[in-house]
Amino acid sequence: MPAPATKSPPHNWYPPWAPRFWNGMRLGDFVTLLRENRFQIHPSRYPMAALVGGCAAVNSVLSVTQKLAYGRRIRAAKLVGPPIFVIGHWRSGTTLMHELLTLDQRLAFPSNFDAFVPHHFLLSRFFFYPLVKMLMPSMRPMDNMSLGVASPQEDDFALCALGAPTPYRRIAFPNRSHRDHLLLNLANADADQLAELELAMQSFLKTLTVRYGRKLVLKSPPHTGRIAKLAEWFPGAKFIHISRHPYELVPSTMRTWKLLDKLQGFQVPRYDDASLKNYIFECQDLMYSAYALQRSGIPANQLIEVRFEDLVTQPIEQMQRVYRQLELEPFANVQPAIESYFVNKKDHQKNTLTLDEAVRIEIDTHWAGYMELFGYR
Repeated sequence: MPAPATKSPPHNWYPPWAPRFWNGMRLGDFVTLLRENRFQIHPSRYPMAALVGGCAAVNSVLSVTQKLAYGRRIRAAKLVGPPIFVIGHWRSGTTLMHELLTLDQRLAFPSNFDAFVPHHFLLSRFFFYPLVKMLMPSMRPMDNMSLGVASPQEDDFALCALGAPTPYRRIAFPNRSHRDHLLLNLANADADQLAELELAMQSFLKTLTVRYGRKLVLKSPPHTGRIAKLAEWFPGAKFIHISRHPYELVPSTMRTWKLLDKLQGFQVPRYDDASLKNYIFECQDLMYSAYALQRSGIPANQLIEVRFEDLVTQPIEQMQRVYRQLELEPFANVQPAIESYFVNKKDHQKNTLTLDEAVRIEIDTHWAGYMELFGYR
């Protein structure tokens, strides 16, 4: 299958010294990640591994220091109302929905800084924040959207840095045979993995609550197959699912994984397009077999499904529907900010992707359930 044709980001958009997902790990978790993958680091990535290892040692010290300074407040923290989770497949528009919700001043969200250093962002924001702000690239590679240290970020990257079992651990060693993606359906998780995931999520959300003191809105595609557990761990949690036509999703997701593996991995990716496409298909099966079973158990005022195509053509109507069904009113307070957001983004240039006809036929077969579920037939 030919690689998707698209505009490339500037060659220097993500320099070697820019923050990586692994920079927030503690030393023990980082060594465990390397050991699990038999230390199969490509020689060209030795400097990156050394930098991450140095950061991991610092994180270990700062993690202990934050526990001493803030541990009691974090343990005693109570979430300010049930969190809101934005879910859906990668490249479906979850980032757009997340950014629209963060325009509501009543809500808080994990920033890039929070997600990159989840062990100590309460403590280190006073001196590390300016440094990370200086090193952070100005845009994302997969869609040319603006990026900054204060931009909203997926909480699964924080979970990864916290050492929790998450599918994103695969990015570190993309050439290895992995089972991490099986956790896109938590039916495949054992009791220890579930306990580790819950502990990491509870700790991260409580720490965010200490930092911001507001209701939290979070976004992460792997949450799509976790909604039953999330509803159990966080009673009353709200879920906003975003769907998008698979003809757009598949090539865009392929591009995303290629870029993340190239820029974040300790190996030089050597898989072919066919194997990557099959991996994406398998992830979709895992994620949505779980979601299809669990969605019926979530009350109507806690789960809403929005199509990306409708969101971009009717943003006010769709966001008003979200606020009304999930009982997040009043919507009028945030409507002007949403209108301004789309005015400011009107000149945004999306990447142009192509899709091979053979892959289109495969999508019709393998994504039939998804298309049926969300009305793309």
